[in-house]
Amino acid sequence: MPYEDEQVVAEWLDNLKPLNVRVKKMFGCYCLYCDGQAVGWIHDRVMSLREVGLDYLPEDIKRPSEEDKIRELVIPLDYVNADWLPKAVQDTADIIKRNVSHKI
Repeated sequence: MPYEDEQVVAEWLDNLKPLNVRVKKMFGCYCLYCDGQAVGWIHDRVMSLREVGLDYLPEDIKRPSEEDKIRELVIPLDYVNADWLPKAVQDTADIIKRNVSHKI
């Protein structure tokens, strides 16, 4: 699987500038980290954000069903400049971090 075009990755990251984010090439995709937490992937012109129960995303964002093995939200490039995207990425990192600290 070829890596996503770096210009597309830059588009996604541009709207996330206020956040502590970075990407790392991994498995043919770019893994997206926020505050040191792996929150999703950038691949095939989409961002796959880990499903953590955010309830404020647009209705057309595909949510995984209980049967789905992959628990991610598929966010198309159409939402690259959405106002809610930085909040969704930060909230995902915060929830993951909180869940990890409760398991320790």
